[in-house]
Amino acid sequence: MRLSGVLASMAFAWAIVPSAAAQNGLERFEREIMPHIALDKLTYDKAEPLSDTGFVLRDVVAVIPANAKTGSPASTLKIEQVTVEALDFDRLRDNDGNTLPRFANIKLEGVTGDRPLTQLLTAYGISANSADIALDYRLDADKKVLTLNRFEVILRDQARLSLSLVMDGVSDRAEEMQDTMDDARLRTAALTFEDTGLTAKLLPALAQQQNGSADSMVALALLWIASFSAAQGPESQGALDAVASFVGDWQAPKGPLIVTLKPAKTAGIADLGRLMEPHALKEIFGFDATYANTRPGAAAAGPAAK
Repeated sequence: MRLSGVLASMAFAWAIVPSAAAQNGLERFEREIMPHIALDKLTYDKAEPLSDTGFVLRDVVAVIPANAKTGSPASTLKIEQVTVEALDFDRLRDNDGNTLPRFANIKLEGVTGDRPLTQLLTAYGISANSADIALDYRLDADKKVLTLNRFEVILRDQARLSLSLVMDGVSDRAEEMQDTMDDARLRTAALTFEDTGLTAKLLPALAQQQNGSADSMVALALLWIASFSAAQGPESQGALDAVASFVGDWQAPKGPLIVTLKPAKTAGIADLGRLMEPHALKEIFGFDATYANTRPGAAAAGPAAK
């Protein structure tokens, strides 16, 4: 065959046989992942690629099948927009049910539906507002290091919870996950809780169910903080003052409560048993907390901190 004929044949083959390297994130999702998703239905009105590992879906409807083992009926989730910045397509495509994806950066905006979780607050007379959920993590399978850049849940007009952390000793094998989590060690963690009205609605409803009052529940929490802080030493008082002040402001918090952990030598689940030891909060867990309306002495003041 002449060279021109060979080149023409190669060009034709390249045109009709999709190349994995040439596929964008949306094409890979629709070809490699969608056929294996365990849903009764998954539809979306609009879709576009974002990169070779990312894509955007808009007006998503997912019908989750009934579970005969738990007796849960089929349910529906609606999502205004799904944005995938990066996803471990190779692991998801070849997954044998035992290997976890090594990375994902996903954001769900405007999540509503009839799933029990999405309707959790309605039992307390609180409207089920749309939720935004973001997950961004990377798991180094060889070094067994989990880096959670962000896990965030936003209940619109109610609250925001955001978590980041770095942990050693985390396996990418599902069958080993429970064992490794018992031995995993925390390097750092940061938790942000911003309350824009949730507690003011939820706490009275919870108290009413227990034939009590929201104020008595808050007073009990502040009394526990006061008892706990007495053994923690002056280096922890500022952080505990922030927590107590935030709790005392439950009806109208003045900004987010930010809690950080930075253990001197990493910390594991077993170290939680040492939490009540004198100075453990700072020396073992590297605990700190900040809140804009912190009142000095609030932790020791107990119920009088309000």
